[in-house]
Amino acid sequence: MKLDEYLPLLDKLSNDTTIPKYSTHLVYLTSANYANEIEEKVVYSILYKQPKRADVYWFVHVDVLDEPYTLEYKVVEIMKGKLIRVDFRIGFRVDPRINLMFRHVVEDMVRNKEVDIVSRYPSLGNRGLTGDFRFVVMEKFLSVDNELPWLQKIIMDLYFLIKRGALPEEKAFGLDTSSVSVEKVPLIVNPVTDLKIHRIQ
Repeated sequence: MKLDEYLPLLDKLSNDTTIPKYSTHLVYLTSANYANEIEEKVVYSILYKQPKRADVYWFVHVDVLDEPYTLEYKVVEIMKGKLIRVDFRIGFRVDPRINLMFRHVVEDMVRNKEVDIVSRYPSLGNRGLTGDFRFVVMEKFLSVDNELPWLQKIIMDLYFLIKRGALPEEKAFGLDTSSVSVEKVPLIVNPVTDLKIHRIQ
């Protein structure tokens, strides 16, 4: 999805004090290749599932390269002081320690006065304490709202059974599990279209 159309809404959400603050810094891993795009599931998570108010939103993208030992990053400030995208370009032999690498990026940005990570809560900010960071990782599951032929259903069930035995995404990317929230996202392949239900008196 194009990110531009959601920027005004994200700005308003960040400033809406009637919504409890979810985190000072909210970090999403994104597979969108371009800075002006974002997955629908990320938009759904921030705006629709449970509105997640944060002072700063971060989108982190990891690009694994054919060169074995490349380790570099690029920062794009999409919305001044509100929305920042970090693109990591890492070689296939480099361990994706995203937690460690992201911390290095933030520290570098603080030194360059590009971002302020002092807590936005007055009682903590007055003492110079660092604001909290929270990563959100999304896991797909097969929604019961699908209408699949039996063969497709078996294939999808097998896929998710195999996926359950795989390394969780937060561990694969070397994230600190104490600061990670895992959200379940329903996967709808073939939605039910003909539901015959009638209202009775």
